[in-house]
This record gives sequence, structure tokens and C-alpha cells, in this order.
Amino acid sequence: MKDKKNTEHDFEMKATTFHGLEDVLVNELMKLGARDIVPFKRGVSFTGDKGFMYKANLCLRTALKVLVPIYSFTANNEHELYEKMKEYEWEELLNTDDTLAINATVNSDEFNHSLYVSQKTKDAICDRFVDKFDVRPNVDLDRPTVRVYVHIFRNQVNVSLDSSGDSLFKRGYRVDIDTAPMKEVLAAGMVLLSNWQPHLPLIDGMCGSGTLGIEAALFANNIPPGVFREEFGFMKWHDYDKELWDTIYESTINRIKDDMPNIISSDIDIVPLEMAKRNGAVAKVDDVIQYEHISFFDLMPTKPHGTILLNPPYDERIKMEDTNAFYKQIGDKLKKDFGGWTCWIISSNMEAIKSIGLHPSKKMTLFNASLECKLLKYEMYSGSKKASKQDKATERNARKIV
Repeated sequence: MKDKKNTEHDFEMKATTFHGLEDVLVNELMKLGARDIVPFKRGVSFTGDKGFMYKANLCLRTALKVLVPIYSFTANNEHELYEKMKEYEWEELLNTDDTLAINATVNSDEFNHSLYVSQKTKDAICDRFVDKFDVRPNVDLDRPTVRVYVHIFRNQVNVSLDSSGDSLFKRGYRVDIDTAPMKEVLAAGMVLLSNWQPHLPLIDGMCGSGTLGIEAALFANNIPPGVFREEFGFMKWHDYDKELWDTIYESTINRIKDDMPNIISSDIDIVPLEMAKRNGAVAKVDDVIQYEHISFFDLMPTKPHGTILLNPPYDERIKMEDTNAFYKQIGDKLKKDFGGWTCWIISSNMEAIKSIGLHPSKKMTLFNASLECKLLKYEMYSGSKKASKQDKATERNARKIV
């Protein structure tokens, strides 16, 4: 996947994501035009220029952050960490009246407290400024000029600049949330993993605050997920090019489509459904989504083929009287009424999943916040599975004869 070509304006970036969405993020980056794409655990590295960094933040649906690596070194103790952090020419990135914030993640025997690593990094940067300018830059955890991200694995320290600011799952359209909201990045990942084609209907049958349906609508109409945000981290950097940003923004907006895909978001509870409507209105896709106050078990398909996305209660944050019986009811409904459709179900309740009573054709591990989940694909056949296979075999033989 490495590309030999390069230019002096290209630099390495890393987009982080949730476990299980790395390949989806790879495909997104390829379509956007990234180069030197290499997946790693919970992320993808790639190269591009400043304009591509802007575009990646605006357009990536399954990325959490876009990081720009600036400095790497080894450190075996806190003294080495401090001294090597202090060696970096931070004044190239910060003025004395600028602010900074430090985030750290550690997987190391030498360093086992991320907050302590953040503190030592801050001390090193501030002490360098005191030595040079007799001034300490201030810390601003909410809207800093520069947000520094430190990752330590064993004794390897990698320092990056966070070009995103707030996590990219914070789209800006969700004004209301329900008890157990799904992160927008995970919802977008489910839509892309399902390979849903917008000319076919899509049902989010237990919609909660509506994130799955909204992300499907954004995808169907090529609406960039970052369009609702007022700010990205790179907008406060010294080399921010507003004219370049405006050009990329306008070019992306001009590619938005005005299609009317058949998306149904339904819920048996009117309270989350009203939340979903308000969120859809902020995202400006409420005219694209059909909101239904109805139980999934009362929904009937209007087309012979389509996609169902379900995020049923797991009995974790939303308690249920009989979770196994509820999941069995889901399986019975799919078998009875949705022949010819494909259903994707995400759940962390591995025992309840068994009660669905169907064999998944695909199974993968994803995380909904801290909950380890399985995303399962169920292909519902019209009539019996055996008959469906026979029909496909007959069709293939007919093609050969022709």
C-alpha cells in the first residue's frame, strides 16, 4: 500500500478510530486520496499535505482524531522523559501568550500513569519557555492553541499534535441524547460495514436518539460529518490557512447530493423518538428520514430487499425484564416478515444474542464506548435457505448456457 511518490509538502498523519473500524477507515482514506496508507491497531497512518489534513478532519466518518506526529524518542524514566521533552523547540509552535493542553496514553512498565506523563510533558514545555522567555504558557483544557498528544509504548515515546481538537465523533448535530447513546463514529462505521446501497430502504428499528439513521442520511447524500462543527484544532495553529480551508470546505459542500433515500427511524418510546427528530433537524436530514412511533415488531417491509440496523438494549445501561426473550422476538420477527432483507445487530450481551436463533453470516468485534460488542450480519432468505441457494445455482447455470 506504500506509494513511492512524495512531495516536500506532504507529511505523516495518523487517524485514530475504534477497534474493528480500521479497514473501514482505510477505505475512507483511499477514497479521499490519502497516500502511504498503513493500518495499525485502532488507527491508520497516511501521508498528505495541509489541505488533505483539513479535508480529513471535515470528511472522515469513522475517525476519532487526526494526529500529526512531530517528535519521537526513547525514555526509560521520568528524568529522560522530561529532558527530551524539554529539548524540542516548542517555541516554533507556541508563542508566550498561547495556551496548550496535554493528553497522554501509556502502555509501559516504566510509565503507568497517563496523567503523570501529561504533567511531566507540561512541566518540560513550560520550563523551556521560562528559560528562554521568562514566561510560562497557560494551560487551557477546553480550547488550547495547541493540543499535544503523547503516546508511550514500553520506552518509545511518540509526540503528536492533535489537529482535530474535540473528538470527531462530536459532530455538532446531536442536541439531545438518550440513556445509552451510540457514538456517531460507531454508527457511521455500522452504516459503511453494512454496505447499504442508498437506492434500497434502510430501517433503524430501535433508533433511540437517531444516530444510525442520521449517519446513514449523511452518507447517502455525501454530507461531510464535520460540516456542523464550528471549530477544529488546526484552526488555532500559527500556520492555519483560512483561504485554503475555505476552498476545501466549499469544494466539499458543492459535492453534497439532494437525494431522498428511504430511511426509517422508529422507536416504541416517544421520548427518544422526539430526540431523534430534533437531532435530525439540526443535521438538516429530517426531510430525508421518516420517523415512526412504532415498535420494530409491528414494522412491515414495503420493499422485497433492504437493510436493517439494530442497536437493541444490552441489559447493561438500559435494564430489561427478560433480555433473552426480547432477542428471541427479534429473530422471530426477522424470519417471519423480512425475507430477502439483511439485518445487522450490535450487542454486548453475548448470551442474549444466542436467543436470536439465527446463524450470522458475518461476526466482528466492535466497542460501544467501553462495552465490547459483537456486530452480526443476518441474511434473511425469501422462502427457505435451501430454495434460495437452488435458485442462485439455477441462475448461474442459465448464464453459462447463454
